[in-house]
Amino acid sequence: MRNNCFWGPVVGDEQIAALVRHYAGRPAALGGSSAATALSPQQSDLWRAASALAPTPVLLATVVFRLRGPVKRAALAAAVRRLSLRHDVLRTVFENGPAPAAHLGEPPELRVVEAPEAAADTAEEFVRGIARTPFRFGEEPLFRVTLVCRAEDDHLLVLTCHQLVIDGYGQNLLLQELTSLYRAEMSGEPDDLPEIKQPYQETARLLRNPDPEVRRRDEEFWRSRLRDLPVMSLPDDRPGFEGATLAPTGAVETVLPDPDGAVVAGLRRLRVNLFALFAAGTMAMLHGCTGQTDLWIATVVDNRLTPESQAHVGPLAGPRVVRVGFAADATFGVLARAVQREVWATMERQHMPFYDVVTAGGADGADMCNLGSVGVTVAVPVQLPDWPLGDVELLEFDPLEGEPSTGSPLALLVEEQAGSYRLRLEFDESRFSHGRAHDMVTTIADAVVAATADPQRSLASWRSPTSAEA
Repeated sequence: MRNNCFWGPVVGDEQIAALVRHYAGRPAALGGSSAATALSPQQSDLWRAASALAPTPVLLATVVFRLRGPVKRAALAAAVRRLSLRHDVLRTVFENGPAPAAHLGEPPELRVVEAPEAAADTAEEFVRGIARTPFRFGEEPLFRVTLVCRAEDDHLLVLTCHQLVIDGYGQNLLLQELTSLYRAEMSGEPDDLPEIKQPYQETARLLRNPDPEVRRRDEEFWRSRLRDLPVMSLPDDRPGFEGATLAPTGAVETVLPDPDGAVVAGLRRLRVNLFALFAAGTMAMLHGCTGQTDLWIATVVDNRLTPESQAHVGPLAGPRVVRVGFAADATFGVLARAVQREVWATMERQHMPFYDVVTAGGADGADMCNLGSVGVTVAVPVQLPDWPLGDVELLEFDPLEGEPSTGSPLALLVEEQAGSYRLRLEFDESRFSHGRAHDMVTTIADAVVAATADPQRSLASWRSPTSAEA
């Protein structure tokens, strides 16, 4: 899911150009304005990166299912068509030019690939090739569904969207609606999906052109939050990083067991959500490393605050900065609740594109170069659809696994699993050793356990992660 954490202004033009050189082998033509008047603020944030990276597999979101049982191809093809007619953003063609432009195209067709010789040990690589195929900007919508037929009762369903038309919430909504439409096509009955009363384009327009007073309050909010933003003194044990190189990104993982639901019970006591808890654990780790009590992380915050917006597949989640200051003797509980309050405050200030947020903060001298230092993402679990025929199994893989990436020197991804939480800390190997990164992710897991088991424990008592690796 690393490629799903790539958001426009968090990564600068130099990093975008480096990614284009790596994947496309040519210089990047970075141009155009970030103020995409025809797009939602979230799409505006992505536009410069999306335009430059159009020939590459970056910014693609893919979900793969293995279907055991018969598949009615005609019904599935009709369901794909109806889904894209229901959500205009799925049949929108984005131009690849100097300025953002888009128009509605024909609904994409179901693609069928016959692959009876694709053995189990080669199926993943076969699907990876499909998932890495970039969209042709200006020629096709940024949504495709491919059915790989391995046998009469064994299929792989590959759904790929560009992040200009999808986010995590929308991905789950898309899967559930596709299943409902497929069931309706097979039965010949009307589908049970609710009417979309406000088109995505109208929601985007309202976000893009808020009331002037709302805009003024948003600007003041971000100025106050980002004023005098401190430099994050990350504990580099391999200093000297310069420029926008694409050194391979390292990753370390750990699993936080929770078979008895202690973490969930702790969330109820603390009155915070899962993101706030892991963000607080990350801040506790950073506090132990740096001694700083004014800390911030970059994250992606949802913006579906109205019933109308909750019906949209299109992207409404956008990057934001969560900044929290606390006393050196603060407790884990105090820190977690402070993060939760700040998250709710940022959710109410989503009208401005992040480019404008950076501009507003930078006007007061904030060090915007640090906005990519630490990122925290709690992945939304993919909900298995109630597939009408046979069994469905989610196949998880990263189409860009093993490839260099760029962005935050430190990025924590948390995935909720049955009875546990998987923590993956991705890091810049030119700045941190594997030993240092392993200590960091272990400390975050330990901090989460401490916060839920003993919210009154002081942060001052927490150990600083150190590494024995040279």
